[in-house]
This record gives sequence, C-alpha cells and structure tokens, in this order.
Amino acid sequence: GGGGGGGGESNSGGKNGDGGDNHEVEEYYKRMVEENPGNPLFLGNYAQFLYQSKRDLQGAEEYYSRAILVDPKDGETLSQYAKLVWELHRDEERASSYFERAVQVSPQDSHVHAAYASFLWETEEDGDECAAPSEIDTIPTQFHQGTLASA
Repeated sequence: GGGGGGGGESNSGGKNGDGGDNHEVEEYYKRMVEENPGNPLFLGNYAQFLYQSKRDLQGAEEYYSRAILVDPKDGETLSQYAKLVWELHRDEERASSYFERAVQVSPQDSHVHAAYASFLWETEEDGDECAAPSEIDTIPTQFHQGTLASA
C-alpha cells in the first residue's frame, strides 16, 4: 500500500476544469512507469501524456528518450520525440534525424509519415516561402487529401 510520493510540485497552471481527472491519469502513468521502468509502452504513453495533456516538454523529453533507449525501433515514439525536439529546442537537424529514423523503422505507419511531412512543410516555410509548394512533390500521394493541397 501507500500512495506514492509524487514529487511535491503540483503544477496547476490555468486549466483546472479537468485537473482532477488529469491528476488521476498522471498518478496511474507514474505508478505504471515505477512498476515497469523498462517497458517502452508505459514510458512512451507517459511521455505523450506529459507532452500533450500537461505541456511538460522537459518531462516528456526525458520519458521519450528513455522509451527510445529501451525500444529504438518504435517509429511512433521516435516521431513523437522528433516533434518534441523541434518544438522544445527548434533543433531542425536533430528533429530531422529522429523523423528519418522513424520512417526507416516504420515505413508503413501513416502517422509517422504525416508527422514527418508536417515537419518538412513547417521547416520549409520557416526557411523559404517560395520553396514550400515544390516540397509537395516529395510527399507521398496519400497525403494529398485536402490538408496539404496547394493553395
């Protein structure tokens, strides 16, 4: 028994509507990670929760990197981590290398390809406004479903 000690820092930043549910979910993930520290699924799920629900990018980075160390061939986790690296550090080269690894290990995963395409689109727009439309030629045809159609 006993409720695990939780690190003392209660991060109540603005969104208290679902704070109770979020807290329970977080406690569940923490317990799963503590009980299964080498399980890439729990590490990745907790990282995703921290990233998307709590916007704790540093915490998410730690758990994504741990998940990747345990399972370096999980394209979804590599892709999520690449997105995080780009958002947190704006390190295009590092994010790109993780996206490329994700595509290599999960060539059939459309989520991985879509995330990489979105990243390429965004970095292309950041770098050179005129080059963005030509980039569409390198994106596989299954992504032309309206979201990336040329303007």
